[in-house]
Formats: sequence, C-alpha cells, structure tokens
Amino acid sequence: MLMLFGGSFNPPHIGHRIIAEIAYDEFKPDRFLIVPSKNPPHKSIDFIANFDKRYSWCERVFFEHYFEVSDIENKLPSPSYTIRTIEYLMNFDKNIYLLIGEDSFKNFHKWYKWEEIVKKVKLVVYPRYFEEKSSYSVDFEYIKLESPIVEISSTEIRQRIKKGKTVKGLIDDKIIEEVLKEYN
Repeated sequence: MLMLFGGSFNPPHIGHRIIAEIAYDEFKPDRFLIVPSKNPPHKSIDFIANFDKRYSWCERVFFEHYFEVSDIENKLPSPSYTIRTIEYLMNFDKNIYLLIGEDSFKNFHKWYKWEEIVKKVKLVVYPRYFEEKSSYSVDFEYIKLESPIVEISSTEIRQRIKKGKTVKGLIDDKIIEEVLKEYN
C-alpha cells in the first residue's frame, strides 16, 4: 500500500509533519510519499517558493526512513494535477491512499478530474476545523483520519513572517532560517 501526501508545502510546517506521522502510524503503508507540487494550478506563482527550495525543505522536515520525498511532479507535465501523479504511481502500486486536509476536501469537487481520483484511490481526510462533526454530502467513500485538529497553515505562516511575527515552533528548526529569508 502506498500513502500519497501531496501539496505545495509552501512552506512545510509542523502541522504537515504531525498529520503525516499520525497517518503513518494509523495505516503503516509500505511506502509513504511526500510529493511537493511543482506548479499547483490553484496557487499564485507570486506566493510560491520555487520547487527546488520546497523539495529541499520537505527532505529535511520528513527525514525519517519511512517517509520518501518525491520529485515526481517535477518530472510530470505542468500544471501539477493529482490525477496525473496517481496515474503515474499506479504503474508501481494499485493500492493508493491519498491523504488530504479537510480544507481541500471541502473543495474536492473543484479538483481536476476528481471523479477519476476517487475511483482510483482511497481518500483519507484529516480534520482542519473545530467543526469536527461536519459532514459532507458526497456520493463516494472516504476515510476520516482520527487525529487532533492541527490549526497551522502555510498561508498563516507566510503572513506572520511578512508582519515580523515569530514562527518558532511552527516550522522545523532545520529550515526556519531559509523560510524566514524566503518569505520576508
């Protein structure tokens, strides 16, 4: 079984790490791929650090042997669509679990070829809001990851940096200086 955790990771933060650890512990996948998106179609290019930086940051944040940071989306055609990544990975493993946040899940119906995604993978959703009992009217199955709500977002981190506020404890110490320099 392969667990896929993708995103812009702009920057990767401790919340990403916590959720990945909980998902790993819950599912014990054979492979756990962290996949930074090369050119996320829904993100403004002005607000995103280049792929090489985000990839390097992910390598240092997700350093345990059971995480594998992958540059798949740097090799696939742009923009970075999840369905392309999934179809590529299915050449190696047909049993794929896709880990996404509840914030992304709320807009999942807007994802490129989302109907195909839910046919090919098991969708695992981690909570992002205090409305833990929120339900979504969807006609496909998904797994809700039992985890504490981690209210940290890359957007909030970038905003704090712009305002000169601390991000200590929100970002791994291995990358904090580079992240501060990038978004300041």
